[in-house]
Amino acid sequence: MFETILVAVDGSGHASKAVRCAADMAKTYGATLVMLAVDGHRPLKGPLAELAHSEDISRSEVFERILSSAQILAEVPGDVKIEQRIGSGDPADEILAEAGRVGADLIVVGSRGLGEYAELLLGSVSRKVLHIAKVPVMVVHA
Repeated sequence: MFETILVAVDGSGHASKAVRCAADMAKTYGATLVMLAVDGHRPLKGPLAELAHSEDISRSEVFERILSSAQILAEVPGDVKIEQRIGSGDPADEILAEAGRVGADLIVVGSRGLGEYAELLLGSVSRKVLHIAKVPVMVVHA
């Protein structure tokens, strides 16, 4: 049913749960799991800012760490084929564009992320992806 599953990762608890769900689906269907972190070019806040400052690492390294830690925290099974990518720009637009580039059959996003609208029931990124995507979108609530 699914050959390529794209999951958006931003370091939030919602994203971590989305990765876990996407990984389970990838294992079940033998699909490739594409993990995407997007640098939205906004100032880093909270834990991301602390990570960059405390370890004196670049923005790109912050997003590389987000991807690797999400894979570990979600306990992605070793037999799931994984591709990790870092995008740049508007997160929702980049998720949609990457889904097209990789031929994703399914997009998985957390219901809220680390963005400035984190307090909303359904975050602005997940809402935009849900309404514009041309493939099924699964929104995972933490």
